[in-house]
Amino acid sequence: MKKNILGGLRALDVGCGQRKLPGALGMDILADSMADVVHDAGIFPWPFKENFFDLVFLNNVLEHVADVPKTLTEVHRVTKSGGRVVIQVPYFRSVDAFADPTHTHFFAFGTLDYFIKGAKWSGYKYVPFCFKKLGFWYGWPHKSKNHLKQLVKIFIHRYPNFYDQYLSIFLPTECVTWELEAIK
Repeated sequence: MKKNILGGLRALDVGCGQRKLPGALGMDILADSMADVVHDAGIFPWPFKENFFDLVFLNNVLEHVADVPKTLTEVHRVTKSGGRVVIQVPYFRSVDAFADPTHTHFFAFGTLDYFIKGAKWSGYKYVPFCFKKLGFWYGWPHKSKNHLKQLVKIFIHRYPNFYDQYLSIFLPTECVTWELEAIK
């Protein structure tokens, strides 16, 4: 296993399971995980100070929580101003989205727009804060080594609404990933 890859950043890996981000503080509901803190992400407040983390990582967590706005409120609370939040969840057309009976939410391109400054749905104000979107990816941020997959990836990132509405029926990605910045 790699040692701390975070370069001194104070990071929280929410729902770390058995694959905790090296160098991060892990939080998970399961005691037999790699968690440093055993805590249900759906119980608020989390046992951390406000503005404590430079990075909060949620890999395959938001689809499990009962209340996405409350969970993102807690993420915002524990993240420093300017801190990064990385969220990855199964794509709503992915088999993985429906394979786990504990998944209660499904995600597409615009799902987190309710929480992102200046985004299409940000005017709904489900929460009293917003994030700045630094990046969004269907799948993972890195380039594909398969040239055909990379061409498809370029196309779907250029036309996300067309992809979500039509093309994803035939070529569903496994997951969607956001990189956000906490605005305070």
